Order: sequence, then structure tokens, then C-alpha cells
Amino acid sequence: MTAVVAILIDSYRALKAQRLFKTVLGLSLVVILGFASFGFNEQGMTFFFGLLDVESEYIYEGSKWAKTLYLGIFSYFIVTIWLGWAATILALISTSSIFPSFLSEGAVELTMSKPVRRTTMFFTKYLGGLMFVFLQVGLFCIGAFLVVGWRVGEWNATIFLAIPLVTLFFSYLFCVNVFFGVLTRSTLVALLFTVLFWFMTFGVRTADDTLSMVQFRTETLVSMSEKSVETAEGNLKEYREELVEIQQDGSDSAKEYYESQLKRGELNLENEQKSLDERRETLNQLKPWSITLDVIRWPLPETSRTIGLLGRWVEQDNEVSFEEIISGDWGEGGEEARDKRPHEIASDRIQERENSVSAFRIIGKSLLFEFVILMFAWWIFVRRDY
Repeated sequence: MTAVVAILIDSYRALKAQRLFKTVLGLSLVVILGFASFGFNEQGMTFFFGLLDVESEYIYEGSKWAKTLYLGIFSYFIVTIWLGWAATILALISTSSIFPSFLSEGAVELTMSKPVRRTTMFFTKYLGGLMFVFLQVGLFCIGAFLVVGWRVGEWNATIFLAIPLVTLFFSYLFCVNVFFGVLTRSTLVALLFTVLFWFMTFGVRTADDTLSMVQFRTETLVSMSEKSVETAEGNLKEYREELVEIQQDGSDSAKEYYESQLKRGELNLENEQKSLDERRETLNQLKPWSITLDVIRWPLPETSRTIGLLGRWVEQDNEVSFEEIISGDWGEGGEEARDKRPHEIASDRIQERENSVSAFRIIGKSLLFEFVILMFAWWIFVRRDY
């Protein structure tokens, strides 16, 4: 146990000694100050600590929308963009050298001479790498918690859920980094393959979301076309019935009118049926690709969805979501005041699909991926002759 603590302390000191650790900490402070510069007064919103005022009928000091907007900016923008992208890239650069440096000639022989099992050494070093993100996010969340409490009077402890979620998100990438670091003993190669893997997961997710968007939109259009065909058939039936009655005892002008309406209805039905067939054909072509992407995406870690859990949990008790405020679908009437367009319905279905995926499934299958990759890295580490 003493040896494990000693290795963790050494890892912490090594990370703390790096300039990037202090750089990320300094940049996090700048982000927190930028977050704090945005606030509210009785008339609306303020920017740059009150230097700029923007009047708003709904978003002002004490309103329920102000709280939702402020927490949404934290969970959807700051956590996603800063912690989920920029800080993660800097963390990968800082931690990519942990195992390659550890396995370099001279260092590994000295370490192996200590009475510590290789398995214990491997996983302790791994946890030491995760400490970089854990400490950075922890300090960041403390600052965010104080800022949110000051600005909107909401001492929301769910902000601290960003610590385990961002650490989990980083661990999905760090396990790949460790695998290639142990395999190649090269910091640059480990970092390169980790970034490539990250962009691969991003590409697969983006392709899946885009295809799902197109599929849901096409399904909506198919449903609309089916209703149009049904309406056209009903109108055509009425014209035929009216024409039969008029042919028995009606004027020539009335006959000509209903005959023209009948021809127009037949043409309209033909066009609607053609449109329906084309959309059904498009939908049939999309489904195999959608299934293929689902199969490809399943074993990969859910990087984006893991970060997205924070926004879901922060908003769970809010009357209005952050996305509704950003899109303008709130206030008087909101979305219910108008009919939604196909792409809006598709967007809603995408959001419903994301919310229907449980946290257990998101984190569980991602940890399964991490476990498999770590076992490969561990096997190489303990079996290699140093």
C-alpha cells in the first residue's frame, strides 16, 4: 500500500511539475472569469461585469429562465467545449509521456527493482494519469459552483457531477493512449493514435446522427405523403359521386366543371402517389446504412453522450430546457403555437432518442471498451521482458 501511495505521489509531482498543468489551470481560471462576467439585472442580461446591458422581457435577475440559461451555458458550452475538447487535448499531451517515459531504458529497470507487482504498478500509473484531469476538473467545478451561486443564487451540487463524467470521458481516450504507449514506447505515436481514435469516434457519431436526422425527416415526409394521398383519394371519390349525380339531372356547365375537377384530382393523386413511392424508396435505402452505423457505433465508447449526461441531469427539474431558450421555443405559446416543420420534428426525435439512452448503458458499454483495451495493455506490460 505504501508503494502504491508513493507511485501516486510521484505521478502527481511529475504532472504538477509540467508547465501544461499550470497552463491548463490558468486557462481554466480565465474561462471561469469569462463565465462570471455574464450576469443578470432587473432589466435583463449584463456582460463584461456590467459594462454591457441587454434588456429582455423574460431573462432577468430572479427569473426561472435566467437559472436555466446560466446552468445551460456551463453544461452545454463550457464543459463541452473547454473541458470536453480544449482541456482534454492539453491533458492528453501532458499524460501521453507517462508510460513511454516509464518504460524507457534506465527508468524501467530502476522501477522494477522495487518490491511492487507489475499489475499494481501498471494500474497505479494509470490512475496517476487520470489524476491530472480529476484535479483540474475538480478545481474548475469549485469555481463554477461559486460563480453560479453568486450570479443566480442557485447552489446546484449537480455541477460537481462534471468531475466524474469528464474523468470518465478522458479515461476512454487515455486507455487507448496507454495501450499504444506500452506497445510502441513512443509518446508521439501514442498521442497520434489516440487523437485519430478520438476523431474516428467523433466521425462515426456524427455520421450516425446525420443519417438518423435524414431518416427521421424522411419518415415524417412519408407520413405527410400518406395523409396527402388519403386526402386526394377522398376528394377524388367525392368528385366521382357528384359527377354521377349531375349526369342524371344536371347542367352541361356543372358536368364540365366536375369532369375537370376529376381530371385534376386524378393528376394530383398520381403526383402524390409518385412522391410517396419515391420517399419510401429513399427510406428503404437509408435503413441498411443506419443499421450498419449502429453496429459500428455499439462497441465504441460514448464520448459525447457521457459529457451530455451533465446537461440532462442539470436540467431534469427545469420547466424550460436550455435548448428551448436558445431556439426561441419558449415563452408565450412556444412550439405549440405553430406546426413544426419536418426537420424540426426530426430534431425533436433525435433529442428524444438521446434522452432515452440510459446513463447505465452509456457508461456501462464505454467502460466495457475501456476494460478490454486496458487488459490488452496490461498483458503487454506484464509479459514483456525488461
